[in-house]
Amino acid sequence: MNLAENLKRIRKENNLSQEQLAEKLGVSRQAVSKWESNQAYPEMDKVLQLAKMFNLNVDDLLNQNIKEVNNEKQSKMAINKYIDDFLGFFTKTIDMFSNMKSKDRFKCIFEQFIIIALLIIVFAIINVVVGNALLTIVSILPSHILNIFNSIFNGIYLIIALVLSIIILIHIFKVRYLDYYISIDEKEVTEEKENIKVEKEETDNKEPKNESKSQTLKKSEEKIIIRDPKHSEYKFISGMLKCLLFFVKAFTLCIVVALSISLICLVLSLVVSFLIAKTGLFFVGIFLSLLACIIINLILIIVLINFIMSKKSKKSMLLISFIVSLLILGTGIGMSIIGFTSFNYIDDINDDRYIKSEINISMSENLVIENYHYNSNIDYIEEDRSDIRIVYKHTKYYELLGKNILYVDDNHIILGFALTDNNSFKFARNIIKDINDKEVIDYFKTHIYIYASKDNIQKLKNNNNNYYKRESYYNKLVDENTKYQNKIYELEEQLTNSKERLQYLESQLNNSRNELKECYEN
Repeated sequence: MNLAENLKRIRKENNLSQEQLAEKLGVSRQAVSKWESNQAYPEMDKVLQLAKMFNLNVDDLLNQNIKEVNNEKQSKMAINKYIDDFLGFFTKTIDMFSNMKSKDRFKCIFEQFIIIALLIIVFAIINVVVGNALLTIVSILPSHILNIFNSIFNGIYLIIALVLSIIILIHIFKVRYLDYYISIDEKEVTEEKENIKVEKEETDNKEPKNESKSQTLKKSEEKIIIRDPKHSEYKFISGMLKCLLFFVKAFTLCIVVALSISLICLVLSLVVSFLIAKTGLFFVGIFLSLLACIIINLILIIVLINFIMSKKSKKSMLLISFIVSLLILGTGIGMSIIGFTSFNYIDDINDDRYIKSEINISMSENLVIENYHYNSNIDYIEEDRSDIRIVYKHTKYYELLGKNILYVDDNHIILGFALTDNNSFKFARNIIKDINDKEVIDYFKTHIYIYASKDNIQKLKNNNNNYYKRESYYNKLVDENTKYQNKIYELEEQLTNSKERLQYLESQLNNSRNELKECYEN
């Protein structure tokens, strides 16, 4: 049995000592001590007295956990209070609208629509700003994980915005209207009538005052406007606030996860930054900037976790750490900018780092050449030749990531580039080497030269222009065809619905005919 534990708990909850409880029960302190230590068991009349004293059920006192029983009672009372307040809110609202003039009703409804519109605009702006900021933070994640995160964020934000909007709307409505409108009970009006009658008999010679009292009585019977002196809150609003707090904490947990991922990336970047230690001031600036970002990230994670766990944060220490981190971040950015000014930018196509490769192609009457190379320029150069020579010029590192490819289909040639992962580490090592040498190279810059005769160059340009025109016209036709196809599907669906409707009407008509026939025969 749980009597010993329950007795100890309820005694402490009611701030009673063993002597005080023993005095109320008419027993000795030692008896109560033995009951609580499970060395003895009280008589049934004492058990009944205990149950009555603390408003408990005998079975709960003997067999149940009192803490759980009390929690269940409190939760049931809280739920009932939420429901009562919720229904009371609607009752007061209906009473208020039934006693308002048409002009006041229209004004009240119009105000609510204005508030709703403003809330939608505000939350939409917040969604755009906060959403873009979070997407920037987690943009390093894979696309499928990013889509899941985006869906979770939008769902949680929608719930938060909806609950918060309802709370704000109800609170403004309560403060603006409900707190100002109350009805006077008939009992109060009757008592006021009797008081005025007595005062009238005592002051027969004061007719103006009697007239004033009668006017007061007339006004008191009408709806009056006063302010709720207690400025009380509805229980169901506090329940909605608890739900809102839950969703806010869930949303905060998503932010903590994103910040944890960014922290891992920042620490990894800090370690990798030692690979460019030879750059001197630039490296020091990058190192300090990453270190400051890590500290700021940690501060944000600590603050958010304390919020989720409902713990107090050491604000002074966190604020000092945040300010110091900002100073370090500013210093690091400044040093990295100063260090970067000593770098050399190499974009000369004739530099030794740029190599060339060429392809010879036979010329045809309708030949079209398309270029799918990223960050590339095409120069046409006249040369006395019957065929076409295509020359690529790009960095020698460009081929570490892939290779130039050529698609030939009848009179159509596509110049492109295929990525491979075979030498990606070698490419990365070359980038690190160039950075340590304080050199910046446009690794993806490609220059294409097409050597051909004057007539062939003109033909190529004309063929390309005509091809792009045909492509544009074809795409336009495809779009129009898609629109017409959708229209056809829509008309077919309408036709199907019309047929079903016609069949239904025919069946109704046949049923009516049969009923008429039966009536005629009878």
